[in-house]
Amino acid sequence: MPRYRTRSTLPVDSSPDSLGWVIGVFCVCVLALLTFGFVVLMSTCPAYAAGEDSFYYAQRQSLWLGFGLVVCGLTARVDYRHYRKYAWPLFFAAVILLAAVLIFGKRINGATRWFAFGPIRFQPSEFAKYALIIILAFWLERMQRGAKGKLKAKVKHWWFGVFAPLSLASIPAALIVVEPDLGTTLLLGSVTLSLMWMAGSPGGWLTGILVVCGGIAVAFLVAIFQFDLFQDSYQVQRILHWWREDDLDGSNYQQYIAMLALGSGGPDGLGLGNSRMKLGFLPEAHTDFIFPIAGEELGLVATLAVVAAFMVLVLCGLKICAHSPDLFGTLLGSGIVVLIGFQAMINIAVSTNSVPNKGMSLPFISYGGSNLVMTLAAVGVLLNVFRQCQDHVGGSKV
Repeated sequence: MPRYRTRSTLPVDSSPDSLGWVIGVFCVCVLALLTFGFVVLMSTCPAYAAGEDSFYYAQRQSLWLGFGLVVCGLTARVDYRHYRKYAWPLFFAAVILLAAVLIFGKRINGATRWFAFGPIRFQPSEFAKYALIIILAFWLERMQRGAKGKLKAKVKHWWFGVFAPLSLASIPAALIVVEPDLGTTLLLGSVTLSLMWMAGSPGGWLTGILVVCGGIAVAFLVAIFQFDLFQDSYQVQRILHWWREDDLDGSNYQQYIAMLALGSGGPDGLGLGNSRMKLGFLPEAHTDFIFPIAGEELGLVATLAVVAAFMVLVLCGLKICAHSPDLFGTLLGSGIVVLIGFQAMINIAVSTNSVPNKGMSLPFISYGGSNLVMTLAAVGVLLNVFRQCQDHVGGSKV
């Protein structure tokens, strides 16, 4: 197996048990978030069922949770280095699925993001997120080698270390933005730049990209606020109303009700099952806006505990990845952790009205099979990175 790195793989004083407490804390965070999410969903779904069985969504989520845990166990047993061989097929499969959903997908709430097979729905973008991480980890690891006759790694060249990975990311991103799903597109861009930075892509180019993106964002905001351009766009209207804090019965309704829910919960909450905003007032209370319901029922203490759990999960995950036997494992695991962290951050930011409304599920907590199963499968991959790390430290052949 190829083993390309730009830094030492393990500390000199590492021992087979040196990461035991880290993986233990990581697993506790995952299980705690899963349990918390299921309890809040059980509390929310009876009011949201609207004619269905009171615990319809909870029953379906329990099935997805069970399936996801099985998949997590399977991916935890598969040597993550095998994904190198399937990086390109997985990437092309993701692109084909993203293109197919635009043609054959089911349109829900103005977006075409799902394949529907009876009661089962599948969202290809959830698979595409992790397929992109695999291909980027594969590519950036391969680019650690120098070109013929040169010592400098290819990743330091603008073509191999900047243009190529951005081109790879732009293909699924372009298809996802057409669905439309701008939030997931921005999420993929953030993960891509993070992996490029970790792999050692030219810092000057990365800084330049961030400056250009920031400049475009500022110019766009000036255009819509000062010159009233792009006013026909729904996304622009959402930004304007969010900034002005008006249209509380329209585009800002969800966030307005979410803020009421969080505020009325106070430090200790109204008690599990006692949310008032879930009684038909807050749309998508069991999916994208489940966080405010948790705050209303269980209070500020519970919501801060959720934030802390995600922070600890990300820190433990990155520590595990830093000890991977090779750079592919470091990038693969780090991409998974960064994706989960960014997605949680965006969801919580929307729920607290810190950014304009953008539908994005909260990992491990929101209702939804595609996101839950794919996230647990990715957690299994990260567990295997830890397993291979322990074998490597213990003297096993890599």
